[in-house]
Amino acid sequence: MPKTSRDLSPDEYGEPVYYCKTCHSLAVLVDDESTDEDWDGSYCGNCGSTDIDVCKIGDWMKEEERRERKRKEIEWSKL
Repeated sequence: MPKTSRDLSPDEYGEPVYYCKTCHSLAVLVDDESTDEDWDGSYCGNCGSTDIDVCKIGDWMKEEERRERKRKEIEWSKL
């Protein structure tokens, strides 16, 4: 069974992660050859967005759990 945000220890909860603000993916890649003063080279390996942010893993997991509940509500409403 996958971990949820409630299963994390305080140390695990506070670990920082980079994520895509567009699709919420953790698949953030860095192109060191394309960096310049306006862009650090980070982009999403899932959707290609360059809108990358950082937060605590526990906060990211809570948001992902909320998003999954919302997706299920939408699916259930279509039945």
